[in-house]
Parts: sequence; C-alpha cells; structure tokens
Amino acid sequence: MAFDEILLETDQCNKCGFCLPACPTYQITGNELASPRGRIAMVEALARGEIGVGPGLSESLDYCLGCRACETACPSGVHYGVILEAGRTRLREERGGSGREPWLVRQALRQVGNPRRLARMIGLARRLKDFPMPRKLKRFTPMLGPTQSVPAPIQSIASPTSPSVQFFNGCVMSAVFPEANQAARNLLVMSGVVVQEPSNQSCCGALHWHAGDKETAMGFAKRNIVSFEDNPGWVVNTAGGCGAMLLEYRTLLADDRDWQERAERFSARVRDWSTVLMQLGQPLRMRGQRERVTLQNSCHLVNVEKAGDDAVALLEQIQDHEFSPIAGQNTCCGSAGVYNLTHPDWALKILDQKMADVRTVSPQRILVNNPGCQLQMQWGAQRIADDLTVEVEHLATYTYRAAMRGRQP
Repeated sequence: MAFDEILLETDQCNKCGFCLPACPTYQITGNELASPRGRIAMVEALARGEIGVGPGLSESLDYCLGCRACETACPSGVHYGVILEAGRTRLREERGGSGREPWLVRQALRQVGNPRRLARMIGLARRLKDFPMPRKLKRFTPMLGPTQSVPAPIQSIASPTSPSVQFFNGCVMSAVFPEANQAARNLLVMSGVVVQEPSNQSCCGALHWHAGDKETAMGFAKRNIVSFEDNPGWVVNTAGGCGAMLLEYRTLLADDRDWQERAERFSARVRDWSTVLMQLGQPLRMRGQRERVTLQNSCHLVNVEKAGDDAVALLEQIQDHEFSPIAGQNTCCGSAGVYNLTHPDWALKILDQKMADVRTVSPQRILVNNPGCQLQMQWGAQRIADDLTVEVEHLATYTYRAAMRGRQP
C-alpha cells in the first residue's frame, strides 16, 4: 500500500497497551518509544505529516526486533509488521539507500542472495576466528560453531499416491546449516513424503525487507513464485524467518496487480517442515539419547506462521529423552535477522535473559528451528560455558538422529 494508506492500519490500534508486556525492547527500557504502541504512534504521525524523518523515529524503528510478539498479544488484530516495514522503507528512502548501514550489515545483505559465496565466507570466518582481529569483529566469533557433517540423502520409496512437497532451501540454511536442510529432507522421505526442489529458487528476501529495501525483496519474491508455481504441494522450509517471509509475499506484493493473486496462491502453500512431518508423513519411531533438551522456538514461526506448537509436539513424540521447556521458549532470542550485528548491546541483554532461563533447566542440548536463532544461541552457550556445558543444534538434525536410532532393533 502507498505510505499514506498506512493510516488504515495504524487506526486499528486503540492504544490499549496489551502489547507492552510482550515486547522485548520495552521490557529492557520501559520507554514508550521502544514499544509497539509508541512505534505505531510515530509512524502514524509521520504518515499524517506531523513529524519528519529524524533521529527519534529512526532510533525507535531501528531498535525494534520485528519479532511480532505484539501481534499475538493484540486483541484488535493490528498488523504491526505492515506498519513497521512501511516505516522502515520510508526511513531507507530518506536516508538515500544503504549507505548508513554498518559494514557487516551491508556485507550480509550483499551475500545472502549467493549461498555458495556466503558458505565460502562463513568457512573462512570459522578458520580465522582464533586469529587476531578488530574487537568489533571478534565479539561475534562465538556465533560460529564447528562445521557439521551433512547426512547422506535417503532414497525415496514413496508410491505414486504419496504426498509431494516442494523444498525451499534458503540462502543462510544452505550456506551455514546444510546438514539441517538434508536432515529435514531425509525425515520427510522416511515418512513417505516425496520431496522435490524447484530450480532457480532464491533468497526469501527477509533481511532486505526488514532493512527497508522493499524493491530487492520484491525481486526475490517474484523469482521464487515463478520457481514454485508450476509444482503442486506445500512449500516446505527449515527456517522460521524464511517461512514467515514466504508467507508474507501476499503482503509484500499486495499492490502489484500482476503478482497479487500469484503471491496469494504461493503464500497459502507455505509450511514449516515440522508441520509437514506431523500432518502429511507416516509416524516415525524416534529415540533420544537419554539427555535433557530444551527448545528455543523461532518467534516468526510462533507469531507469524502460528506453527510453534508443531515443533513442541514433534519433540514430545521422541522417546528416551527429557524435554524441559524454558520460560521464554517462544520469545525472541535477540538475533532478529541482523539485529545482533546492528545492536549487539541490546541483543546481548535479551540473550542473557534467555540464557538465565536456560540455566533453570540445565539442558545438555538447546534445539532451534531458525538459523539466526542457532547463531545467537551458540553465542549464548559460549557466554555461560563456565557454568553449563550445552550444545546448540537444529531441531531437524536432532530429530533425524532420533529417527535413525528408532530404526535400530
């Protein structure tokens, strides 16, 4: 929608304040301008011409995690995400593009569309992380866990009547956590689901949209719609952030007459891999290793896809392990795309509270379902390493190992 039409959304907010307890940045600061209600008021004032683009508005919107927990808490159904992205797009336009973004963020936005190049960069960063480097870069190296082996593909034994899905690889998942993608594919195949991978698929565009670069995000969206629209079945992915973005192509392209219906059809097919495994696949016998695990649920999977319960249900089906939920299981970990790069101090405050919750259950393993969450929780695991040794792993690789053990007599 045109920016002045954003008033149709901001008018839905009745300023009740139910969003405040759900907002991580408001909980840190107690500042109304760091709350959803305050940010909506700022964007509304901008749209009415009552304020201009200035430091106050910029800081208010930049410091939002975009976790969308406020939408889940809102009794009026305000589409906060639409308001936030409209404000950020206007900010970027006024700033004149990406020139004011930090160097690390500019590099991330350039690389995510090329998974092979991104994989090479991550591999180089892992090899160099123990060498001297500037302090601003060194602080992020705990995010880089060791390289994991990728499971061998499992041959499908499905019948002609078996359900079929289309797998969305994602750029960060392909480059940094390919073992999780392959584990999810193998689990679906083991459950009798046919898994296909359309060619020419691209980055989902989430990082660009959240940075206010709507045009680039729209380009990625159109490329993906074309790649998937000739193939039937659900569009499946392993990243909560990607899944939320794919689901919101219908919003991103709502004003484009040539793409609106195509985007609606595409978004209606998007599902998380755990949802597909639970709803389409045949039940699998899964056995753990008698360890205690906990889950850091992707906030976008919970608040946008509304599928966080499927990850929990999947864990509850695994035998011979102890699943111990933490108090903040469904709240943001502070990763939020590139938020931990742009606002590391705030991200660490959120992360440290998350790790305090982790300490209360003392797990051997933290499971995640989003690449940003995995990087962030690896950082958190390093920060509490003196008190607790805990591994961080994607839910798909953990579940796959449990399914392979379940095959053993």
